[in-house]
Amino acid sequence: MFVLDASVTLRWALADGSAADRAYADKVLDTLAETSANVPALWYTETIHVLRCAENDGHLGEATLTDFIYRLNQLPIAIDTAAPAGIQLAVAAVSREFKLSGYDAQYLELARRKQLPIATLDKDLRKAAKKAGVAVYLADNK
Repeated sequence: MFVLDASVTLRWALADGSAADRAYADKVLDTLAETSANVPALWYTETIHVLRCAENDGHLGEATLTDFIYRLNQLPIAIDTAAPAGIQLAVAAVSREFKLSGYDAQYLELARRKQLPIATLDKDLRKAAKKAGVAVYLADNK
């Protein structure tokens, strides 16, 4: 199991970024045939927001976006069940300690709490994970 950051998820849909980023994202996707991912509740909103922006900019069509969301829902991705009100202080502390946005801090807080590696393409989140003692999922492949 691992924590899945939206930065990886979005590479699957948009196929943008560097060749190394796309290869890492594809490798993470391949591992979902054998393992599962955890995400904070924010992941859904963040993913849809970026996909809709891409649709509005003409980079994705409605059918492509709809198909991607359908396929995403078929993957073994579980939403964290912790109540947001119950983890607010922990997320704020992670954000403060590692100088992360509140959004990125949610992924790192989840990885620390569940003691899971994190799959991310975000450079700041990768640095923070290493400082926090959280493994970066498949780091040798990025």
